[in-house]
Amino acid sequence: MTAASDPRDTTDPDEILRAILDPARRGALYPWLHRLRELAPVHRSESLLVPGSYVLSRYADIRAVLRHPRAFSDERNADIFDVGEAGSTFTAMMRKQILYLSPPDHDRIRALVARHFTPRSVERWRPAAEREVESLLDAAVARGKLDLVRDLGYPLPIAVICEMLGIPKSDVPLFFQWAHDFARRGDVAALTPDVIRLGEEATLGFRDYFLDLARARRKQPREDLLTLIATARDDRGPLSDDELAATCVILLQAGHETTADLISLGIRGLLRSPPALARLRAEPARLVDAVEELLRWDTSVQISQRRSHDEIELGGVRVPAGATCVLLNGAANRDPAQYPDPDTIDVTRAPRDHLAFGLGRHRCLGAALARVEIQAAIAAILRRFPKLELAGEPVFRGSFFLRGLSSLPLAFETGSQKGLG
Repeated sequence: MTAASDPRDTTDPDEILRAILDPARRGALYPWLHRLRELAPVHRSESLLVPGSYVLSRYADIRAVLRHPRAFSDERNADIFDVGEAGSTFTAMMRKQILYLSPPDHDRIRALVARHFTPRSVERWRPAAEREVESLLDAAVARGKLDLVRDLGYPLPIAVICEMLGIPKSDVPLFFQWAHDFARRGDVAALTPDVIRLGEEATLGFRDYFLDLARARRKQPREDLLTLIATARDDRGPLSDDELAATCVILLQAGHETTADLISLGIRGLLRSPPALARLRAEPARLVDAVEELLRWDTSVQISQRRSHDEIELGGVRVPAGATCVLLNGAANRDPAQYPDPDTIDVTRAPRDHLAFGLGRHRCLGAALARVEIQAAIAAILRRFPKLELAGEPVFRGSFFLRGLSSLPLAFETGSQKGLG
């Protein structure tokens, strides 16, 4: 059954979910999220990848689940990646990532690395992020062309996290290909045999590389994050090989694609909202608050999952213990009950309570680092390009789980030079 072209013509929540998951509707996603919230904010569905799940689209309900002490992610939520033996290495690594670990394993691994990702800790990496942004924009100006996704969004976070981990610059190109193939494998709505095969190769590449480098760092420690992870220990001892490899991959991967998405979605949002862009240019001191508003307005991680170990009542609906809650983060961030006029970018809003990075024990570990990189990128773009506009239509990736662009060509003027993406 094909979904209607206008969400206002639709009264079937499952038809709306089909439209939300339709790759052809990426650019016009939020009207469908609004419609689902209006019709069925707590909707039991058999049509998603987790049959019998409860799909939530209200801010208050999603926040309640994220903060509930007995609702958390666990290894079973990684079952969506299981495609059998052909993809077993990737699935095994996902089951060891803190995104899918339940307490106490989750809390133990997070405690060993979280102190290195506090706002104070990552602030030392702001100069590195700013240097990388300037270098990437210099290259774009020299070419006279800028595709924000390809030329800045993707390379920036990989370069920064590789520098933090202590990856030799000569090896960084390996990580671009592995990161791309690993991310494609994680989009379970668009799997093919080639995607699964390349995902396995990327997983093995990551694992072997990080374990080899960890062994080297234990013999000859350095002032880098990989040394800290390789030598970290608590009363249970050091991280196992599986835990170490999975932790290094999530640090690189989670900060790579989502940060790239948030930079390009944020610039796209400003270009679609001339009053917001003009105000931010006139009042650059608002940058930090404006970034929070852009994170709210269009976020990368659109879906997260939690499994409740207690019954939870949400808006009069009883969600039984053991049920999976599918949280539509983008719908929460555009909920008019939480944010007046939610579809408008207001750079004075400063919404510190948005859910772009989650909340609670599973809140994004790299949120502070992502903020540093996004702030550095947007500040430099607005400062260096007094005239900036689209040079073609933005191209959305097919994924709904991680909403983002595969291309954002921009035309720019630096004051003395024009460029066309």
